[in-house]
Amino acid sequence: MRPSSRFRYALKALADLALHDGTGPVTIRAIARRQALPAPSLEQLFNLLRRKGLVEAERGPRGGYRLSRPAAKITIQEIFELFEPGKKKVLAQDPAYSIWQQVEKAVRTTLRATTLKTVAEQLRDQTAAPIQHRYTFHI
Repeated sequence: MRPSSRFRYALKALADLALHDGTGPVTIRAIARRQALPAPSLEQLFNLLRRKGLVEAERGPRGGYRLSRPAAKITIQEIFELFEPGKKKVLAQDPAYSIWQQVEKAVRTTLRATTLKTVAEQLRDQTAAPIQHRYTFHI
């Protein structure tokens, strides 16, 4: 079970907005640059996020986007439901049926319990951490 690219992009972009809350509107170009995401994809995502009421747009030379409400009030489940297709039917006769029911319940519980603020804090901590090099040389 891997979330779609659209969901992951939206989550990173919204977390970036949360980190820059209070600094004025944030442009898609700035988010794309900081998060290494394609700007054209973000434009499409932000159109949907605006229509669904998660972000507000401000036009003009100093325009951009901001969250429509505090990050602590936005659950990851809200974002997930926008970008992930409905759950697939699992037949009751399927031996894995009860296992998948438990997995889905655990996922829903976690998505409901996690807020955008938490994800933004994790993103901030990751970007503030020193760069870990893949290779270490010993002399």
